[in-house]
Amino acid sequence: MCDSSVVTRAQKDLNYRSIINGAFVNSCDGSSICTLARIFYGDDLVSVNGPEIFEEYIRHPYKQVILGNTIDIVEKVRKKMKSTGLDDDHIEHMDLPFCKVDDFNYQSIADEINKQGYDIIWVSLGNPKQEIFMSRILKYLDKGVMFGIGAALNFYVGEVSLPKAHIGSLKFIWLTRLFEDKRQWKASWDFLKIIPSLYLNERKKARTIQSTEKST
Repeated sequence: MCDSSVVTRAQKDLNYRSIINGAFVNSCDGSSICTLARIFYGDDLVSVNGPEIFEEYIRHPYKQVILGNTIDIVEKVRKKMKSTGLDDDHIEHMDLPFCKVDDFNYQSIADEINKQGYDIIWVSLGNPKQEIFMSRILKYLDKGVMFGIGAALNFYVGEVSLPKAHIGSLKFIWLTRLFEDKRQWKASWDFLKIIPSLYLNERKKARTIQSTEKST
């Protein structure tokens, strides 16, 4: 799920960019990115953020596991599900060691996942750690779909607020997070700095696509 921080990092870190580009699907988890895309590629594009995807699929009876985050947050997820009449028997949590991404025992973690046969694997480690984690564990997994969801669980249980206001495709999750996490100020500034180059590159791509379509 690509938000502004993922896009910003992908401009500077080519290895990280290859991981993002190698994903089966990348959803637009940033309304600002969606707004830029709509300028070039059409008005029907919408952003779908991590909390929305998590809330949609957590209600379905697929066998699911949450990797990372905290036991406390996972218990709050269960409590909210039960309070809304949802069964949580299909949800499990696998606590991961607090370590650098290079130090995970990917084979061991995958063996446990494979033994349980999960259909959906939620990875809540934050970027860039979760994307690197998923790219490295993928070759050991027998089945299942992985989602990198960052703080989606925290939004789901209300630990972080999810504003309802929007103007067109622009939502204001980023504005809320600015006042809840001081690190977001630098992240937002870094994203603002790359917008001009993103705009110029995407405009060039859009014109190339339009020219190709007209000639065929």
